[in-house]
Amino acid sequence: MAEGPTNPRSMVDEILSRAVGVPLLQADEALNDSDKSFTVTAGKQWAIQSVRAELTTTAAAGDRQMLVEIQDDSGDVVSQYLAGAVQAASLTRFYHFSSSAADLESFRDTNWLSTPLPLLLLPPAYVIRVYDNNAVDAAADDLIVQLLLIERESFSV
Repeated sequence: MAEGPTNPRSMVDEILSRAVGVPLLQADEALNDSDKSFTVTAGKQWAIQSVRAELTTTAAAGDRQMLVEIQDDSGDVVSQYLAGAVQAASLTRFYHFSSSAADLESFRDTNWLSTPLPLLLLPPAYVIRVYDNNAVDAAADDLIVQLLLIERESFSV
């Protein structure tokens, strides 16, 4: 006997979630680390909706430069998206990367910066890395990252 939903509504939901996907939040809120990586789940694809990063810097001198990097399943960099402004020591700043984001080159309202990110559909084992490209105080700066994604079944041809 075949397993799976027998309710017609459940079958429609199952088909849609596999083809279209379901919303997913991935987050890393561990402190004392300004380098975060997220790996696409085996058998899934991720469509990035947005990346939100909150960086609180220590007093260590140096400008931090936030970067969103996409790596393939071998760790090769396939694309990078650099924030339009740097962040100095002893500050908290908020970064927003998405397809609808304006390309700001200075912080709005003193602490908010947006950067465009194209619509991307990532296959299994690809990595989204969010980090301070300058690694000024990587083991002490606090980076909190939330990814809004659409996750769907990975299809092979």
